[in-house]
Amino acid sequence: MVLFKSLASLGVGAARVDTRLTESQFYPGDVVRGEVLVRGGNSEQHIDDIYLYLVVDVSSNGKKSPCVIKKYQLSESFTIQPGEAKQIPFQVKLPMSLPMSSGSFPIYLKTGLDIKLGIDPTDTDKIEVFPTPLVQKVLKEIEDAGFILYKIHNEHDPDQKPYPFFQMFQFRPTGRYHGYLDALNVIFHVSEEDISMDVELVRSEKVLTSSFHWRYDDPNGTLSVNDQKMSADPILKIQEMLNRKI
Repeated sequence: MVLFKSLASLGVGAARVDTRLTESQFYPGDVVRGEVLVRGGNSEQHIDDIYLYLVVDVSSNGKKSPCVIKKYQLSESFTIQPGEAKQIPFQVKLPMSLPMSSGSFPIYLKTGLDIKLGIDPTDTDKIEVFPTPLVQKVLKEIEDAGFILYKIHNEHDPDQKPYPFFQMFQFRPTGRYHGYLDALNVIFHVSEEDISMDVELVRSEKVLTSSFHWRYDDPNGTLSVNDQKMSADPILKIQEMLNRKI
């Protein structure tokens, strides 16, 4: 038994963890449900904590690295016996500010056991996160105006809130914008109460930025465009910007 405990501290014959989600596709603000299965190893081990990290990949200086969006505590301390199996059900809410997942910048949940004097076992599960219906509506307006989405990019920026990065949707122009604009870029900032979006029109290294902001509960009465308040439908103002004469 002493040998088993020594090996367990090195990760040999130690407890294992496996997270099982009831679903794998979500929108920001959705509740993720599942269970954590902990299997005991060859010796008794004390588990100080079970944690769940919500992680997004972010690019910085051309290199990708994980960025922890949120940490959830799933369980208090307990002891797992050799060969014992424990199931810990959980449900956690995804933040409204969670960006979209993509092939280049995935989002995943990382589960881990906190074991003193031992190597902490972990399990990673990718999830698919779609934009909110409102963000999808705005993206469709941009496509309908003659742009094609070709890239989604997460870029590290320590000045951003609530996370130290921004997600940019990058479009190429077609139709009447082809040859006039080089690109259109959009950055969304979504919260429980409101939404902001910055639209960059790029031409010959010159960038014209338009900023929109409004609250969900009163979009027509709270809209501001480039920090100027106005009484108007935000979607109509976005359409107006996209369809103005060249």
